Amino acid sequence: MFTRFVTQPTLLTQTQRALFSALTKKQKMEVTLRTPYKEYLANFDGFSRITAKTNEASLVIQNKTPASLYVLPPGPLKIRFTSEVKNVSGDFLHTGGWVIVHADNTCEINVMDLFDRKEVRADQFEKGNIQDLDTLAGKYAAKSRKSTVRLFTKATTQ
Repeated sequence: MFTRFVTQPTLLTQTQRALFSALTKKQKMEVTLRTPYKEYLANFDGFSRITAKTNEASLVIQNKTPASLYVLPPGPLKIRFTSEVKNVSGDFLHTGGWVIVHADNTCEINVMDLFDRKEVRADQFEKGNIQDLDTLAGKYAAKSRKSTVRLFTKATTQ
């Protein structure tokens, strides 16, 4: 009785198998890069590799990367292009976000804010006059901003 229960597929596993097997995979990975304000790349397949840093290690995404989700702390994001893209350099600094690699060989990169590394000026970081609230959210925002400034300063001077 127990072996029959274990060996027979359930309705849930049959449904999941049917959904994933019906999913058509793209031959070449497509990337979508966006912020809440602008979409920089949409279903773009003219790249070979995406490099970023996570809390654990360096992250490299390329064609046929397994489906997964990554949290990106503030830092660099590099996209190596194989074809020309207008107004996009591929060398960015971002203020944090996440990467979703889908099972159909597509990749979504959502970041809070994105800057071209060449446009970031390290000498201007400390000149802003920002007043933080004396609340838990204000303290967290101040800590996050200080760590982002430190990372951006290090990244722009390299």
